[in-house]
Amino acid sequence: KNFPKVETKDDVASGDSVAMLELGELEPGTYTLTGGGESRVIEVTERPWQAVTDALIKGLYFQRCDELQEEHAGIYKHPACHTGPAEEWRKPEPPIPEDVRAQIPAHFLKMLEIPPEEPYGEAPSPRRIKGGWHDAGDYGKYVGPGAVTVAHLLYAWKLFPQGCSDDLNIPETGNGVPDILNETRFELEWILQMQRADGAFYHKLTSDHFPPFIMPEEDTQQEYLSPISRTATSDAVAALALASRVYRPYDAEFADKCLSTALFGWKWLTEHPETRPYRNPFGLQSGFYGDGEDHDERFWAACELYATTGETAYREAAEGFYREVRKLTQFGWAEVSGLGALCCLFDLKENGGEILYDDLKQAFLRRSEWALLVVKASGYGTAIPATNYEWGSILTSMSNAMAMIMNTLLTGREDMRDAALLQLDYALGLNAMDLSFVTGYGERQVMFPHHRPSGADGIEAPVPGLIAGGPNNKMNYPTVKDRLGDVPAAKSYIDETDFADMNEIAIYWNSPTVFVAAYYNALTAE
Repeated sequence: KNFPKVETKDDVASGDSVAMLELGELEPGTYTLTGGGESRVIEVTERPWQAVTDALIKGLYFQRCDELQEEHAGIYKHPACHTGPAEEWRKPEPPIPEDVRAQIPAHFLKMLEIPPEEPYGEAPSPRRIKGGWHDAGDYGKYVGPGAVTVAHLLYAWKLFPQGCSDDLNIPETGNGVPDILNETRFELEWILQMQRADGAFYHKLTSDHFPPFIMPEEDTQQEYLSPISRTATSDAVAALALASRVYRPYDAEFADKCLSTALFGWKWLTEHPETRPYRNPFGLQSGFYGDGEDHDERFWAACELYATTGETAYREAAEGFYREVRKLTQFGWAEVSGLGALCCLFDLKENGGEILYDDLKQAFLRRSEWALLVVKASGYGTAIPATNYEWGSILTSMSNAMAMIMNTLLTGREDMRDAALLQLDYALGLNAMDLSFVTGYGERQVMFPHHRPSGADGIEAPVPGLIAGGPNNKMNYPTVKDRLGDVPAAKSYIDETDFADMNEIAIYWNSPTVFVAAYYNALTAE
Protein backbone atom coordinates (compact mmCIF):
# COMPACT_ATOMS: atom_id res chain seq x y z
CA LYS A 1 0.00 0.00 0.00
CA ASN A 2 1.32 3.43 -0.92
CA PHE A 3 0.79 6.27 1.50
CA PRO A 4 0.67 9.93 0.49
CA LYS A 5 3.59 12.12 1.41
CA VAL A 6 3.09 13.63 4.85
CA GLU A 7 4.31 16.93 6.19
CA THR A 8 7.40 16.94 8.35
CA LYS A 9 7.80 18.70 11.66
CA ASP A 10 11.00 20.06 13.16
CA ASP A 11 11.89 18.43 16.46
CA VAL A 12 13.81 20.93 18.57
CA ALA A 13 15.17 18.37 21.04
CA SER A 14 16.84 16.25 18.35
CA GLY A 15 17.33 18.58 15.40
CA ASP A 16 15.46 16.07 13.23
CA SER A 17 12.72 16.71 10.72
CA VAL A 18 10.06 14.15 11.58
CA ALA A 19 7.09 12.80 9.68
CA MET A 20 4.46 10.85 11.59
CA LEU A 21 2.58 8.37 9.40
CA GLU A 22 -0.81 6.97 10.41
CA LEU A 23 -1.10 3.36 9.21
CA GLY A 24 -4.73 2.91 10.19
CA GLU A 25 -6.18 -0.32 11.52
CA LEU A 26 -4.25 -3.41 10.48
CA GLU A 27 -5.17 -7.05 10.77
CA PRO A 28 -2.82 -9.24 12.85
CA GLY A 29 0.16 -10.32 10.78
CA THR A 30 3.64 -9.38 9.60
CA TYR A 31 4.20 -6.26 7.50
CA THR A 32 7.18 -4.62 5.83
CA LEU A 33 7.43 -0.83 5.85
CA THR A 34 9.67 0.68 3.16
CA GLY A 35 10.66 4.30 2.78
CA GLY A 36 13.67 6.54 2.41
CA GLY A 37 15.82 3.64 1.25
CA GLU A 38 15.17 1.67 4.46
CA SER A 39 12.73 -1.04 5.43
CA ARG A 40 11.42 -2.40 8.70
CA VAL A 41 9.40 -5.49 9.50
CA ILE A 42 6.61 -5.05 12.06
CA GLU A 43 4.32 -7.60 13.62
CA VAL A 44 0.74 -6.70 14.47
CA THR A 45 -0.81 -8.76 17.29
CA GLU A 46 -3.97 -8.65 19.38
CA ARG A 47 -1.98 -8.02 22.61
CA PRO A 48 1.06 -5.99 21.50
CA TRP A 49 2.01 -4.81 25.00
CA GLN A 50 1.54 -8.00 26.97
CA ALA A 51 5.06 -9.42 26.61
CA VAL A 52 6.84 -6.16 27.40
CA THR A 53 4.57 -5.47 30.40
CA ASP A 54 5.40 -8.89 31.81
CA ALA A 55 9.10 -8.35 31.12
CA LEU A 56 9.18 -4.96 32.89
CA ILE A 57 7.59 -6.49 36.00
CA LYS A 58 9.88 -9.51 35.96
CA GLY A 59 12.83 -7.15 35.48
CA LEU A 60 12.35 -6.36 39.17
CA TYR A 61 12.69 -10.06 40.02
CA PHE A 62 16.16 -9.95 38.46
CA GLN A 63 16.96 -7.08 40.87
CA ARG A 64 16.24 -9.22 43.95
CA CYS A 65 18.89 -9.28 46.62
CA ASP A 66 18.58 -13.04 46.87
CA GLU A 67 19.50 -16.25 45.13
CA LEU A 68 18.17 -16.33 41.57
CA GLN A 69 17.54 -19.95 40.66
CA GLU A 70 17.92 -21.29 37.14
CA GLU A 71 14.30 -22.46 37.18
CA HIS A 72 13.18 -18.82 37.26
CA ALA A 73 16.20 -16.80 36.08
CA GLY A 74 17.59 -19.08 33.38
CA ILE A 75 21.09 -18.09 32.33
CA TYR A 76 20.94 -15.07 34.67
CA LYS A 77 20.95 -17.21 37.80
CA HIS A 78 23.32 -16.42 40.67
CA PRO A 79 23.82 -17.53 44.29
CA ALA A 80 22.50 -15.66 47.30
CA CYS A 81 24.13 -12.29 47.89
CA HIS A 82 24.75 -9.81 50.72
CA THR A 83 24.19 -12.42 53.39
CA GLY A 84 26.25 -10.79 56.15
CA PRO A 85 24.78 -8.85 59.08
CA ALA A 86 24.22 -5.12 58.66
CA GLU A 87 25.58 -2.55 61.11
CA GLU A 88 24.07 0.81 62.00
CA TRP A 89 26.29 3.68 60.83
CA ARG A 90 27.66 5.38 63.94
CA LYS A 91 31.04 6.66 62.86
CA PRO A 92 31.90 10.10 64.28
CA GLU A 93 31.98 13.11 61.98
CA PRO A 94 35.49 14.58 61.64
CA PRO A 95 35.72 18.36 61.19
CA ILE A 96 36.21 19.64 57.65
CA PRO A 97 39.73 21.10 57.28
CA GLU A 98 39.69 24.80 56.46
CA ASP A 99 41.65 24.34 53.23
CA VAL A 100 39.09 21.75 52.08
CA ARG A 101 36.16 23.90 53.22
CA ALA A 102 37.41 26.77 51.07
CA GLN A 103 37.16 24.58 47.95
CA ILE A 104 33.61 23.32 48.54
CA PRO A 105 30.83 25.12 46.61
CA ALA A 106 28.52 27.11 48.86
CA HIS A 107 25.42 24.96 48.22
CA PHE A 108 27.33 21.77 49.09
CA LEU A 109 28.86 23.40 52.14
CA LYS A 110 25.38 24.38 53.36
CA MET A 111 24.35 20.74 53.05
CA LEU A 112 27.40 19.52 54.94
CA GLU A 113 26.57 21.88 57.79
CA ILE A 114 23.31 19.99 58.41
CA PRO A 115 24.15 17.53 61.18
CA PRO A 116 23.25 13.90 60.50
CA GLU A 117 20.27 12.49 62.37
CA GLU A 118 21.18 11.27 65.83
CA PRO A 119 21.15 7.50 66.49
CA TYR A 120 18.47 6.17 68.80
CA GLY A 121 19.50 4.47 72.00
CA GLU A 122 22.31 1.98 72.27
CA ALA A 123 23.79 0.58 69.08
CA PRO A 124 21.69 -2.41 68.03
CA SER A 125 23.44 -5.70 67.44
CA PRO A 126 24.34 -6.38 63.81
CA ARG A 127 21.50 -8.23 62.09
CA ARG A 128 20.71 -9.75 58.74
CA ILE A 129 18.22 -7.70 56.77
CA LYS A 130 16.91 -9.95 54.03
CA GLY A 131 15.60 -9.34 50.57
CA GLY A 132 14.66 -6.15 48.79
CA TRP A 133 15.59 -5.03 45.31
CA HIS A 134 18.98 -3.71 44.28
CA ASP A 135 17.99 -0.15 43.49
CA ALA A 136 19.81 0.53 40.24
CA GLY A 137 23.04 -0.45 38.53
CA ASP A 138 24.74 -1.00 41.88
CA TYR A 139 23.77 -3.13 44.89
CA GLY A 140 22.44 -0.47 47.26
CA LYS A 141 18.89 -0.64 48.63
CA TYR A 142 17.01 2.60 49.39
CA VAL A 143 13.72 3.04 51.23
CA GLY A 144 12.38 6.11 49.40
CA PRO A 145 12.92 4.89 45.83
CA GLY A 146 11.73 1.41 46.87
CA ALA A 147 8.50 2.78 48.35
CA VAL A 148 7.81 4.82 45.21
CA THR A 149 8.39 1.74 43.04
CA VAL A 150 5.97 -0.22 45.22
CA ALA A 151 3.32 2.47 44.78
CA HIS A 152 3.60 2.51 40.98
CA LEU A 153 3.13 -1.24 40.90
CA LEU A 154 0.27 -1.39 43.40
CA TYR A 155 -1.67 1.34 41.62
CA ALA A 156 -1.04 -0.37 38.28
CA TRP A 157 -2.65 -3.48 39.77
CA LYS A 158 -5.52 -1.58 41.40
CA LEU A 159 -6.42 0.36 38.25
CA PHE A 160 -5.51 -2.09 35.47
CA PRO A 161 -5.53 -5.63 36.87
CA GLN A 162 -6.19 -7.17 33.46
CA GLY A 163 -3.04 -5.52 32.16
CA CYS A 164 -0.63 -6.97 34.71
CA SER A 165 -2.02 -10.30 35.87
CA ASP A 166 0.12 -12.86 34.03
CA ASP A 167 2.13 -15.55 35.76
CA LEU A 168 5.79 -14.53 35.53
CA ASN A 169 7.67 -17.68 36.56
CA ILE A 170 8.98 -16.33 39.83
CA PRO A 171 9.34 -18.45 43.00
CA GLU A 172 5.87 -17.47 44.28
CA THR A 173 4.00 -18.15 41.03
CA GLY A 174 0.91 -20.28 41.61
CA ASN A 175 0.33 -19.28 45.26
CA GLY A 176 -3.06 -17.73 44.51
CA VAL A 177 -1.73 -14.15 44.50
CA PRO A 178 -1.10 -12.19 41.26
CA ASP A 179 2.61 -12.19 40.48
CA ILE A 180 2.86 -8.40 40.33
CA LEU A 181 1.76 -8.45 43.99
CA ASN A 182 4.11 -11.34 44.78
CA GLU A 183 7.03 -9.39 43.37
CA THR A 184 6.04 -6.16 45.09
CA ARG A 185 5.72 -7.95 48.44
CA PHE A 186 9.39 -8.96 48.17
CA GLU A 187 10.29 -5.28 48.49
CA LEU A 188 7.67 -4.56 51.12
CA GLU A 189 9.06 -7.30 53.37
CA TRP A 190 12.43 -5.54 53.18
CA ILE A 191 10.95 -2.10 53.90
CA LEU A 192 9.32 -3.50 57.03
CA GLN A 193 12.77 -4.49 58.31
CA MET A 194 14.11 -0.96 57.79
CA GLN A 195 12.13 0.61 60.65
CA ARG A 196 14.17 1.76 63.62
CA ALA A 197 13.09 0.97 67.20
CA ASP A 198 11.48 4.41 67.62
CA GLY A 199 9.37 4.23 64.43
CA ALA A 200 11.61 6.16 62.01
CA PHE A 201 13.00 4.45 58.91
CA TYR A 202 16.63 4.19 57.95
CA HIS A 203 17.29 6.01 54.68
CA LYS A 204 19.14 3.12 53.03
CA LEU A 205 21.14 -0.09 53.38
CA THR A 206 24.42 0.03 51.44
CA SER A 207 28.15 -0.46 51.71
CA ASP A 208 30.17 2.68 52.31
CA HIS A 209 31.16 2.93 48.63
CA PHE A 210 30.04 1.47 45.33
CA PRO A 211 31.51 -1.96 44.50
CA PRO A 212 33.37 -2.62 41.25
CA PHE A 213 31.67 -4.42 38.37
CA ILE A 214 31.32 -7.78 40.06
CA MET A 215 28.41 -10.16 40.54
CA PRO A 216 26.24 -9.52 43.61
CA GLU A 217 27.40 -12.63 45.47
CA GLU A 218 31.00 -11.38 45.09
CA ASP A 219 30.21 -8.09 46.82
CA THR A 220 31.16 -8.93 50.40
CA GLN A 221 31.65 -5.39 51.71
CA GLN A 222 30.12 -4.53 55.06
CA GLU A 223 26.58 -3.19 54.68
CA TYR A 224 25.45 -0.26 56.81
CA LEU A 225 22.10 1.09 57.92
CA SER A 226 22.41 4.79 57.21
CA PRO A 227 20.92 7.47 59.47
CA ILE A 228 17.14 7.78 59.31
CA SER A 229 15.38 10.44 57.26
CA ARG A 230 12.00 12.14 57.25
CA THR A 231 11.51 11.49 53.55
CA ALA A 232 12.25 7.76 53.84
CA THR A 233 9.94 7.50 56.84
CA SER A 234 7.09 9.30 55.07
CA ASP A 235 7.51 7.24 51.90
CA ALA A 236 7.55 3.99 53.86
CA VAL A 237 4.43 5.00 55.80
CA ALA A 238 2.62 5.77 52.54
CA ALA A 239 3.63 2.59 50.74
CA LEU A 240 2.80 0.38 53.74
CA ALA A 241 -0.59 2.02 54.28
CA LEU A 242 -1.38 1.46 50.60
CA ALA A 243 -0.15 -2.13 50.81
CA SER A 244 -2.40 -2.84 53.78
CA ARG A 245 -5.42 -2.16 51.54
CA VAL A 246 -4.15 -4.08 48.53
CA TYR A 247 -3.02 -7.24 50.33
CA ARG A 248 -5.90 -7.59 52.80
CA PRO A 249 -7.95 -9.92 50.55
CA TYR A 250 -4.92 -12.21 50.21
CA ASP A 251 -3.24 -12.07 53.64
CA ALA A 252 -4.95 -10.18 56.46
CA GLU A 253 -2.06 -10.77 58.87
CA PHE A 254 0.43 -9.21 56.47
CA ALA A 255 -1.97 -6.31 55.84
CA ASP A 256 -2.24 -5.71 59.59
CA LYS A 257 1.55 -5.72 59.93
CA CYS A 258 1.89 -3.17 57.13
CA LEU A 259 -0.67 -0.88 58.74
CA SER A 260 0.68 -1.11 62.30
CA THR A 261 4.18 -0.38 61.01
CA ALA A 262 2.88 2.59 59.03
CA LEU A 263 1.03 3.97 62.06
CA PHE A 264 4.17 3.69 64.19
CA GLY A 265 6.12 5.56 61.51
CA TRP A 266 3.46 8.28 61.36
CA LYS A 267 3.65 8.72 65.13
CA TRP A 268 7.37 9.43 64.77
CA LEU A 269 6.67 11.94 61.99
CA THR A 270 4.14 13.83 64.11
CA GLU A 271 6.69 14.02 66.92
CA HIS A 272 9.26 15.41 64.45
CA PRO A 273 7.29 17.91 62.33
CA GLU A 274 10.26 20.01 61.22
CA THR A 275 11.86 19.49 57.82
CA ARG A 276 15.41 18.21 58.03
CA PRO A 277 17.04 17.18 54.73
CA TYR A 278 18.97 13.95 54.65
CA ARG A 279 22.67 13.99 53.88
CA ASN A 280 25.25 11.25 53.76
CA PRO A 281 27.43 11.28 56.86
CA PHE A 282 31.14 11.69 56.25
CA GLY A 283 32.60 8.49 54.80
CA LEU A 284 29.34 7.09 53.42
CA GLN A 285 29.64 7.47 49.66
CA SER A 286 26.76 5.39 48.31
CA GLY A 287 23.70 6.88 46.59
CA PHE A 288 22.46 10.08 48.17
CA TYR A 289 18.76 10.54 47.31
CA GLY A 290 18.67 13.78 49.23
CA ASP A 291 15.60 15.99 49.22
CA GLY A 292 15.41 19.56 50.45
CA GLU A 293 11.83 19.37 51.75
CA ASP A 294 9.32 16.76 52.79
CA HIS A 295 5.87 18.32 52.45
CA ASP A 296 5.08 16.14 49.43
CA GLU A 297 6.15 12.95 51.22
CA ARG A 298 4.10 13.79 54.31
CA PHE A 299 1.13 14.70 52.07
CA TRP A 300 1.29 11.31 50.34
CA ALA A 301 1.60 9.47 53.67
CA ALA A 302 -1.41 11.28 55.16
CA CYS A 303 -3.51 10.58 52.06
CA GLU A 304 -2.78 6.85 52.17
CA LEU A 305 -3.47 6.62 55.90
CA TYR A 306 -6.77 8.42 55.47
CA ALA A 307 -7.73 6.10 52.59
CA THR A 308 -6.87 3.10 54.76
CA THR A 309 -8.34 4.11 58.12
CA GLY A 310 -10.96 6.75 57.32
CA GLU A 311 -9.83 8.73 60.36
CA THR A 312 -10.35 12.49 60.01
CA ALA A 313 -7.01 13.35 61.63
CA TYR A 314 -5.24 12.03 58.55
CA ARG A 315 -7.57 13.91 56.22
CA GLU A 316 -6.84 17.14 58.09
CA ALA A 317 -3.10 16.46 57.93
CA ALA A 318 -3.32 15.76 54.19
CA GLU A 319 -5.29 18.96 53.63
CA GLY A 320 -2.63 20.92 55.51
CA PHE A 321 0.24 19.49 53.50
CA TYR A 322 -1.72 19.89 50.26
CA ARG A 323 -1.41 23.66 50.67
CA GLU A 324 2.36 23.24 50.40
CA VAL A 325 2.53 20.99 47.34
CA ARG A 326 2.33 22.04 43.70
CA LYS A 327 3.70 19.27 41.49
CA LEU A 328 0.68 16.99 41.31
CA THR A 329 1.79 15.39 38.03
CA GLN A 330 5.16 14.12 39.20
CA PHE A 331 5.75 10.58 40.42
CA GLY A 332 9.49 10.21 41.06
CA TRP A 333 11.44 9.63 44.27
CA ALA A 334 12.15 13.34 44.80
CA GLU A 335 8.61 14.57 44.17
CA VAL A 336 5.80 12.25 45.20
CA SER A 337 2.84 14.64 45.14
CA GLY A 338 1.49 12.76 42.13
CA LEU A 339 1.20 9.60 44.23
CA GLY A 340 -0.88 11.51 46.74
CA ALA A 341 -3.02 12.70 43.83
CA LEU A 342 -3.42 9.09 42.66
CA CYS A 343 -4.70 8.14 46.10
CA CYS A 344 -7.13 11.05 46.30
CA LEU A 345 -8.52 10.81 42.76
CA PHE A 346 -8.89 7.04 42.46
CA ASP A 347 -9.16 5.64 46.00
CA LEU A 348 -10.65 8.40 48.11
CA LYS A 349 -12.64 9.94 45.24
CA GLU A 350 -15.60 12.03 46.55
CA ASN A 351 -14.78 10.91 50.11
CA GLY A 352 -11.79 13.22 49.89
CA GLY A 353 -14.16 16.17 50.16
CA GLU A 354 -13.85 19.67 48.78
CA ILE A 355 -10.09 19.97 49.17
CA LEU A 356 -8.70 16.50 48.51
CA TYR A 357 -11.06 15.71 45.64
CA ASP A 358 -12.86 18.70 44.14
CA ASP A 359 -10.04 21.22 44.38
CA LEU A 360 -7.27 18.69 43.81
CA LYS A 361 -9.01 17.25 40.74
CA GLN A 362 -9.32 20.61 39.06
CA ALA A 363 -5.70 21.48 39.89
CA PHE A 364 -4.52 18.12 38.57
CA LEU A 365 -6.46 18.43 35.30
CA ARG A 366 -5.04 21.91 34.72
CA ARG A 367 -1.47 20.79 35.32
CA SER A 368 -1.74 17.67 33.19
CA GLU A 369 -2.52 19.90 30.20
CA TRP A 370 1.13 20.93 30.26
CA ALA A 371 2.21 17.37 29.47
CA LEU A 372 -0.01 17.35 26.38
CA LEU A 373 1.46 20.67 25.22
CA VAL A 374 4.97 19.20 25.48
CA VAL A 375 3.90 16.23 23.36
CA LYS A 376 2.34 18.47 20.70
CA ALA A 377 5.50 20.58 20.51
CA SER A 378 7.71 17.54 19.89
CA GLY A 379 8.22 16.05 16.44
CA TYR A 380 8.43 12.59 17.96
CA GLY A 381 5.57 13.25 20.37
CA THR A 382 7.91 12.93 23.35
CA ALA A 383 6.75 14.33 26.70
CA ILE A 384 10.21 15.61 27.62
CA PRO A 385 10.86 19.33 27.08
CA ALA A 386 13.90 20.01 24.91
CA THR A 387 15.58 21.72 27.90
CA ASN A 388 14.88 18.88 30.32
CA TYR A 389 16.88 15.86 29.13
CA GLU A 390 18.56 15.01 32.42
CA TRP A 391 19.78 11.94 34.30
CA GLY A 392 16.90 9.48 34.09
CA SER A 393 14.97 11.47 31.49
CA ILE A 394 12.81 8.40 30.90
CA LEU A 395 11.12 9.22 34.23
CA THR A 396 9.97 12.58 32.87
CA SER A 397 8.37 10.86 29.88
CA MET A 398 6.71 8.19 32.02
CA SER A 399 5.53 10.61 34.72
CA ASN A 400 3.85 12.72 32.06
CA ALA A 401 2.35 9.57 30.55
CA MET A 402 0.94 8.63 33.95
CA ALA A 403 -0.56 12.11 34.32
CA MET A 404 -2.19 11.93 30.89
CA ILE A 405 -3.56 8.44 31.58
CA MET A 406 -5.05 9.70 34.83
CA ASN A 407 -6.59 12.61 32.92
CA THR A 408 -8.09 10.12 30.46
CA LEU A 409 -9.56 8.03 33.26
CA LEU A 410 -11.15 11.15 34.76
CA THR A 411 -12.38 12.80 31.55
CA GLY A 412 -12.45 10.18 28.79
CA ARG A 413 -10.25 12.38 26.57
CA GLU A 414 -8.77 10.44 23.66
CA ASP A 415 -6.11 13.07 22.89
CA MET A 416 -4.61 12.46 26.34
CA ARG A 417 -4.81 8.68 25.84
CA ASP A 418 -3.06 8.85 22.47
CA ALA A 419 -0.35 11.23 23.70
CA ALA A 420 0.41 8.96 26.64
CA LEU A 421 0.80 5.99 24.31
CA LEU A 422 3.52 7.86 22.44
CA GLN A 423 5.61 7.71 25.63
CA LEU A 424 5.50 3.91 25.65
CA ASP A 425 6.40 4.06 21.96
CA TYR A 426 9.28 6.37 22.85
CA ALA A 427 10.65 3.86 25.35
CA LEU A 428 10.44 1.10 22.75
CA GLY A 429 12.16 2.93 19.89
CA LEU A 430 10.11 5.88 18.62
CA ASN A 431 12.89 8.31 19.46
CA ALA A 432 15.78 10.19 17.90
CA MET A 433 18.17 7.35 18.73
CA ASP A 434 15.98 4.78 16.91
CA LEU A 435 16.65 2.60 19.96
CA SER A 436 14.55 0.63 22.41
CA PHE A 437 15.59 1.56 25.95
CA VAL A 438 14.11 -1.70 27.29
CA THR A 439 16.64 -4.53 27.41
CA GLY A 440 15.57 -7.61 25.48
CA TYR A 441 12.98 -5.77 23.37
CA GLY A 442 13.29 -4.18 19.97
CA GLU A 443 15.14 -4.74 16.72
CA ARG A 444 17.67 -2.19 17.98
CA GLN A 445 17.90 -2.18 21.77
CA VAL A 446 20.16 -1.14 24.62
CA MET A 447 22.90 -3.76 24.96
CA PHE A 448 25.32 -2.29 27.51
CA PRO A 449 23.37 -0.78 30.42
CA HIS A 450 25.19 0.46 33.50
CA HIS A 451 24.14 -2.57 35.51
CA ARG A 452 26.64 -4.64 37.43
CA PRO A 453 25.16 -8.11 36.80
CA SER A 454 24.81 -7.41 33.07
CA GLY A 455 28.39 -6.21 32.92
CA ALA A 456 29.91 -8.99 35.06
CA ASP A 457 28.03 -12.19 34.19
CA GLY A 458 29.91 -12.96 30.97
CA ILE A 459 26.64 -13.20 29.02
CA GLU A 460 26.41 -11.17 25.82
CA ALA A 461 22.79 -10.08 26.22
CA PRO A 462 21.99 -7.88 29.25
CA VAL A 463 19.51 -8.92 31.91
CA PRO A 464 16.09 -8.51 30.21
CA GLY A 465 13.21 -6.26 31.17
CA LEU A 466 15.21 -3.29 32.49
CA ILE A 467 14.80 0.25 31.19
CA ALA A 468 17.73 2.63 30.76
CA GLY A 469 17.57 6.26 31.88
CA GLY A 470 17.93 7.63 28.36
CA PRO A 471 19.44 10.78 26.82
CA ASN A 472 20.95 13.28 29.22
CA ASN A 473 22.78 16.52 28.51
CA LYS A 474 22.83 17.77 32.10
CA MET A 475 25.09 16.70 34.96
CA ASN A 476 27.18 14.60 32.61
CA TYR A 477 30.47 12.87 33.23
CA PRO A 478 33.41 15.00 31.98
CA THR A 479 34.19 12.47 29.21
CA VAL A 480 30.73 12.78 27.67
CA LYS A 481 31.45 16.17 26.10
CA ASP A 482 34.56 14.77 24.42
CA ARG A 483 32.65 11.77 23.06
CA LEU A 484 29.46 13.47 21.90
CA GLY A 485 30.41 17.06 21.22
CA ASP A 486 27.45 19.39 20.74
CA VAL A 487 24.82 16.85 19.79
CA PRO A 488 21.18 17.79 20.46
CA ALA A 489 19.72 16.88 23.83
CA ALA A 490 17.60 13.97 22.59
CA LYS A 491 20.71 12.39 21.06
CA SER A 492 22.92 12.77 24.14
CA TYR A 493 23.22 9.06 24.72
CA ILE A 494 25.97 6.45 24.69
CA ASP A 495 25.11 2.76 24.93
CA GLU A 496 28.19 1.79 26.92
CA THR A 497 28.44 0.35 30.41
CA ASP A 498 30.61 3.12 31.83
CA PHE A 499 28.10 5.90 31.24
CA ALA A 500 25.74 5.70 34.21
CA ASP A 501 24.65 9.29 33.53
CA MET A 502 22.78 8.01 30.45
CA ASN A 503 22.71 4.25 30.55
CA GLU A 504 21.97 3.24 34.14
CA ILE A 505 18.81 1.34 35.05
CA ALA A 506 16.64 1.93 38.15
CA ILE A 507 13.68 0.18 39.72
CA TYR A 508 11.69 3.44 39.87
CA TRP A 509 12.08 3.83 36.08
CA ASN A 510 10.80 0.33 35.45
CA SER A 511 7.74 0.80 37.65
CA PRO A 512 6.10 3.87 36.05
CA THR A 513 6.68 2.18 32.69
CA VAL A 514 4.80 -0.84 34.09
CA PHE A 515 1.92 1.49 35.04
CA VAL A 516 1.78 2.91 31.50
CA ALA A 517 2.20 -0.43 29.73
CA ALA A 518 -0.40 -2.12 31.96
CA TYR A 519 -2.98 0.52 31.03
CA TYR A 520 -2.67 -0.15 27.31
CA ASN A 521 -2.33 -3.88 27.82
CA ALA A 522 -5.61 -3.80 29.76
CA LEU A 523 -7.34 -1.95 26.92
CA THR A 524 -6.52 -4.77 24.51
CA ALA A 525 -7.80 -7.35 26.99
CA GLU A 526 -11.31 -5.91 26.96
